[in-house]
Amino acid sequence: MREYEIVDTNADNIGGCGVCGRKPGRTEGHRRKCDWLKKRYAEGLRFKVLRSREFGDIGVIEYAPGSHAWRPVEAEGYLVIHCLMVNRKHLGKGLGAVLLDDCLRDARKSKCRGVAVVTSSDSFMAGSGLFIKAGFVSVESIPPYELLVKKFKATAPDPRFIVDRERVLKRHTKGLTILAADQCPMVAKCVKDIAEASGALGLKTKVVRVRSAKQSRELPTPYGVFSIVYDGKLIAERPISGRRFMNIMWDLNRGIFSTLEASDQR
Repeated sequence: MREYEIVDTNADNIGGCGVCGRKPGRTEGHRRKCDWLKKRYAEGLRFKVLRSREFGDIGVIEYAPGSHAWRPVEAEGYLVIHCLMVNRKHLGKGLGAVLLDDCLRDARKSKCRGVAVVTSSDSFMAGSGLFIKAGFVSVESIPPYELLVKKFKATAPDPRFIVDRERVLKRHTKGLTILAADQCPMVAKCVKDIAEASGALGLKTKVVRVRSAKQSRELPTPYGVFSIVYDGKLIAERPISGRRFMNIMWDLNRGIFSTLEASDQR
C-alpha cells in the first residue's frame, strides 16, 4: 500500500470506512450516513475516502451529478461536490488537492461540463481557497455561501443557486420545525440535542426528513441538507449544537421565556 490511497466506496465496503472523522459503526450519525449512501450510489453519487497507511481514513470527497445534487443549485451536466474534508492533523500536505484532482479526472472522463461546489466562509463547510487555487471561479454568492465552478468549456452555462426561501418558510409558520437529511453525519446528534433543548423550553419539535435530492434543492439555504424554522422564520441554516439553539431561542423569545421562568419559581 502506498502512503495514501483513495478508496472508491460502494454499498459493500462503506460500512468499514471512516466517514467525515467518524469511525465505522461508532455513532448513529455514521450508521445513518452509510444507509443514506447506499441509496445514492445508483444515482451516480461518489464517496471517496482518503486512507493513510499509518493513520487510517483521514479525508473524504463526495460528489454527484448535478441532476442528483443535494445542494440547491441548478447544475445540469456538471458534477457537484457536496463536501471535501481532510482531518485537521493532516492539513498542509496537499491532500485536499489530491482528492479534488481525482474528482476533476472523473468529471473529464464522464464528459461533464465541469465541476461545481458550494463553499462558505463559515468554518462548517469547505472554504473557497483550495478551489480558487485549482482554477475555480465564483459565479454567484448568497453570504456566507459562494457557488464556484471550473468549466471544461467556456461556452457551458453557469451553474446557479435556486434557493427560494419564502416558499419553504410559508409551509412552516407555526412552531419549531427541523428539516434534516442524513447526508451529513452530524445531523443525527444535532436533531437529538435540539429536540431535548426545545423540550426544556416547553416546545414541541417537528422533524421533517429530507429524503431526496429534489427535496434538498427546495430547502431555504444553500447548505441544502439542514434548516431550523421557528414560526415561519429561518433561525439556523446548518447543524448547530443544543447550546447554540438555546441561545438563539432565548434571544428570540427573551420576554416570553423570562415570564415562564418567573412563573416556575413561584
